[in-house]
Formats: sequence, structure tokens, C-alpha cells
Amino acid sequence: MTVPERAALAAAQERLLAALVGDAQPPPGFDPERLRVQSEVLRAKRAHSAPSPRPRTSFLRRLRRGGAA
Repeated sequence: MTVPERAALAAAQERLLAALVGDAQPPPGFDPERLRVQSEVLRAKRAHSAPSPRPRTSFLRRLRRGGAA
């Protein structure tokens, strides 16, 4: 892959990522509705997988006291 091809691919990937995780317009050739749905799925997945400090802290306290996990 040539340097210009690599640069074009990187720019296309940036546009796609911006449409998926931001509020950018879909890049040419992509179905706006499918990208909107996928964007919602990714946002929900991130929200669900975001770590909560409280359970971790509770787990560490029990572990230090010799309690079961």
C-alpha cells in the first residue's frame, strides 16, 4: 500500500469512526440508518461496560479480610 493510499484509508476510517461514536455525518457510501443503529448499540455497550468503582472497592475490602469474592 502506498503512502497516499494509506492516508486515504486513514481519513476514511476517521470519518467512519466519527459517524459511529460522534455526531458526524455518515461517510459517502454508508447507509445512514444502519450507522445510526450501530452507533446506538456501541453507546449502550460502552455505558453497560463502564466500570463502577464501588463494586471493585467492595470486592477488595472483602478480599483483604479473607472473605469470599
